[in-house]
Amino acid sequence: MERTLSAVVCTTNRPAPLVKIVTLLLEGEGDEFELIVVDQSDGRESETALAVLRNDPRLRYVRSSKRGKGAALNEGVALARGPVVVCTDDDCLPPPGWVSAMTRTLLSQPQTAIVFCRVAPVVHDRTAGYVPAYELTASRRLRSISDVCGGLGIGAGMAVHREFLNSMGGFDEHFGPGGTFPSADEWDIVIRALLTGHQVYETADLTIVHDGFRTFAQGQAHARRDWFALGAVCAKPLRAGYWRALCIPVWLFFARAVLPPVVDALCMRRPRGLGRIVAFCQGFARGLGRRVDERTLRFVGR
Repeated sequence: MERTLSAVVCTTNRPAPLVKIVTLLLEGEGDEFELIVVDQSDGRESETALAVLRNDPRLRYVRSSKRGKGAALNEGVALARGPVVVCTDDDCLPPPGWVSAMTRTLLSQPQTAIVFCRVAPVVHDRTAGYVPAYELTASRRLRSISDVCGGLGIGAGMAVHREFLNSMGGFDEHFGPGGTFPSADEWDIVIRALLTGHQVYETADLTIVHDGFRTFAQGQAHARRDWFALGAVCAKPLRAGYWRALCIPVWLFFARAVLPPVVDALCMRRPRGLGRIVAFCQGFARGLGRRVDERTLRFVGR
């Protein structure tokens, strides 16, 4: 009998957090649940750490030789049996029943291909660093590409129709940690969904906690990585001829990248975020230089 609840966790070199989230997910769901762990770690530490949980038939562990989150997600989706694939990261803390609730939410939304939930930061010292989060205050529906302007959920709390993913050739493996463009995998799949007539829903009624603390110094490199990938994401639809998507790079570049340092300069403060501008332009140029499959909107080649 086909399982109705499928979740995928991609992991690389994080054995302790991995055991925590796998334990929480298995404890929070029933017999109809399957959890697919795709492990791209360098060593065997994560595999060894999960040994105590491998007797649970709901856990399906995959040791992957590929690299990049996009490739790992595609491996997980290919193995999933449910109509919906719920995705999260190996450093998150889901509440009981989170996968079930995410699945129900997506299945109850006609014409919707993707659902995001709130991603709350774990309690941390805000003077020492930060935790990437998505503090959604009200549920909203994205019907057109311009709706992306203003923000977008993150892959730590995402559910996707498996049929939609298969029709689009899966995630673009150029995006996500470990890929050519090491972030923005959720931005890419959302833009592709909206450009092909699907909708995206963000629910403020469900929350997962992100336990991914970063110091401010680490955040600088993290921001450059993100903005480089965002530049490529923004260039891709334009390279494919979807000029209505021009609103996204215009909004990101001027409202999110250029405006903050301009405001700092006007207020006689040292401008912050100049690296974002450079990284975005570099990623945008790289993206424009790549071929795009017109049907799936994935980059072609390496």
